[in-house]
Amino acid sequence: MGPVLTPERTTLVVMDVQERIVAAMPDEARSEAVDNIIRLVQGARILGLQLMVTEQYPTGLGRTIEPVAHALEEFAERPEVISKVEFDACQNTAFAAALEASLSGGKEPGDRSIVVCGTETHVCVYQTARALLSRGYDVHIPYDAACSRRQDNHRIAQSMLERIGATITCTETVLFELLSEAGTEEFKQISKLVR
Repeated sequence: MGPVLTPERTTLVVMDVQERIVAAMPDEARSEAVDNIIRLVQGARILGLQLMVTEQYPTGLGRTIEPVAHALEEFAERPEVISKVEFDACQNTAFAAALEASLSGGKEPGDRSIVVCGTETHVCVYQTARALLSRGYDVHIPYDAACSRRQDNHRIAQSMLERIGATITCTETVLFELLSEAGTEEFKQISKLVR
């Protein structure tokens, strides 16, 4: 069992939620995943999490879809979008540098939890999570905020991710674990997101 998620030691990675990729997803899976990705992005803003956003080959696959891009614009300082061609984002120089920056103050990867959401579960999400785990990070995958073009690939990815040590979770569990208590202003804002 990994450490408890806390805002000061958690990074949210929003992976490849792009126009042409998202359009290829089954309608119901796409709708659920996009809604939950937006909830996680808004929660990250409310709770002050570090946020990293990637786009896989944006020239061919388009930019981050408008609803997610709009949620990113609500940050006081809009997060940088990292363009990549690597399926494992840890192989991308800019992503690796941003990840390294999250370890300021002599912290080790084991001191940091990474929540990975986006597409596709069995390709970029899986390969990036595997690399993060191999580097010692505590990795959480909210299963309802990730998707693949085929549901069987999504389910197989869940099984593979569990076997390699990722925590398979859901959006509400992530948000309420980060909150840790009711009665705060943050709790009121997060509660509105999940209604």
